[in-house]
Amino acid sequence: MKILGIESSSTIASIAIVENQHLLGEYTINHTLKHSKTLMPMIKELLERLELKPKDIGLIAVSEGPGSFTGLRIGSATAKGLAQGLDIPIASIPTMEVLASTIQVPNAQVHAMMYARAREVYYQSFRIDFHDRTFFLKPLEKLETYEVEEVINRLRKTSEDIYVVGDAVEKFKEDLSSLNDNVLTISPIYTNLLAKNVAILGQSRYDYNDVMTYREHRPYYHKKSQAEREYESKHDADNSN
Repeated sequence: MKILGIESSSTIASIAIVENQHLLGEYTINHTLKHSKTLMPMIKELLERLELKPKDIGLIAVSEGPGSFTGLRIGSATAKGLAQGLDIPIASIPTMEVLASTIQVPNAQVHAMMYARAREVYYQSFRIDFHDRTFFLKPLEKLETYEVEEVINRLRKTSEDIYVVGDAVEKFKEDLSSLNDNVLTISPIYTNLLAKNVAILGQSRYDYNDVMTYREHRPYYHKKSQAEREYESKHDADNSN
């Protein structure tokens, strides 16, 4: 089965087609949040380059969030539209899992950090299990939003060798430089959010029947948008007068 992966949760717009855990093709661009203008043309061109028709795709795998509100909405809308038109299911993949899957070291502990806003990060840790030549992600905790100082304090207390991945590694490079040598911070250039990882994780979801219809899929923002926060703040201020 050919799987179309879509990743648009950050400034990176990435699409890929994977079949039987093998990458057939991938297009990626990292240039501002113009996903509404890039995703569909990229998908169209990739299909043409691979001499495929849209009907050859059997599953859409899309990064669900957290991440950029705009990017997630565009990726979700693209996935839903294609899934509806092709009458195929969607595999909704948590973005933190996409990040963690870039480290494929058996039994490794991976800590995913995405920049949220100000000095906040989305944070979640995983264990990499390896069975029957296949990697599996085991979440060690729930996704949460923390101040970066709190995450650094948590990382400082561990004696185990761990990998830290995500765009927050570059954003808070100086803060993270104070950590011990057992904390391996990986440059985002090696762990960028890419659609091939989304598609490969989508295969696992499909194998376990963990897929959904286009009507059921929703992006996962984890926190309220700036517009929502500003509206609530204004509403609360109006009510207090």
